[in-house]
Amino acid sequence: MANIIRDNVETALAALFGTFLGAFLAFYFERRHADKKEREAQISAAKHAQFVITTQLNAVKNMKKQVLDPMKDDINRHLTLKPFSVLAKFPSLDIASLVFMLEGDSAQLLNELMISEHKFRTLLGALDQRNERHEIMQKRLATLGPEATLDGATVAILKDMTDSIYGLCDDALKGLQESFEKLKTFIEKKFNVKALSLEFVY
Repeated sequence: MANIIRDNVETALAALFGTFLGAFLAFYFERRHADKKEREAQISAAKHAQFVITTQLNAVKNMKKQVLDPMKDDINRHLTLKPFSVLAKFPSLDIASLVFMLEGDSAQLLNELMISEHKFRTLLGALDQRNERHEIMQKRLATLGPEATLDGATVAILKDMTDSIYGLCDDALKGLQESFEKLKTFIEKKFNVKALSLEFVY
């Protein structure tokens, strides 16, 4: 009788252990799969942020090289620098996908990414405002002549706007380059994968 009871207990315990082990392994592998998917999503989000920065950085570099630098030393650049627009639609950072960066030391980096993008958008906004003001000046110049158009206030406003474009361009360029490099370092350190390099930026 004792042997029968012992055998039944051992069988029950073995079944219970098997059930527990099966449930534990199922949970373990499901958790590993979820962690892997989460990691892949974070890597993808971080690399997409790099791509967004490169498109903005390329735009600023081209603007500086092709439009601003050739007129940089012209003392009349506020008048001679013609309106120009950046017609391309630029992607924006997907902040929601980067909230994982708020953990640990990378929280400040996310803030820096947002600031660098804001500098880029500010540059585009200032450029549009200057274009509008310059076009108004050109129309008045064509109809009223230089004496009636180029008064002190108009010239001063155009000069301030033009000078700000140069300053904002340099500021945006620096901010985007620094953000790109810091994000690259973050990706490679956190995930042990190769990130985009500045060689990707033409």
